[in-house]
Amino acid sequence: MEKLIRDDRRIKVLEIARTMQILCESVKNIIHDRLKMSKLSARWVLRKLTDHDRARRVSTSQEIVDVFESDPVKFVRQIITGDETRVHHWDPDSKVESIQWRHASSRTPWKFRTLPSARKLMATIFMGQEMITAN
Repeated sequence: MEKLIRDDRRIKVLEIARTMQILCESVKNIIHDRLKMSKLSARWVLRKLTDHDRARRVSTSQEIVDVFESDPVKFVRQIITGDETRVHHWDPDSKVESIQWRHASSRTPWKFRTLPSARKLMATIFMGQEMITAN
């Protein structure tokens, strides 16, 4: 049974019961009591960053801090804030579809967002201090 689960972490209890020709309740008892496994949903993570990406973020953040420390008033006047939203036509796996069998000591699985289809709409808004004081 453990081999079946390791081969396919998303296998359903009913599929295991049919394969092994035993009752579903017996499968559940074996999985939970003997194998000490339970089902966990994957945790959504925006993207998987490489070490290079992380280092680049740190260096960019340090550059921003250095510019701020050289002239805080000028820095604050130059800040432009922005926001954007994207609307995608795309249907990712649901939370139920991503559930996998795991041991109690196993790490929570991660599920990275996949790229959606080409059909999308983006709305972007930017605002700076001059725009605010002009109103």
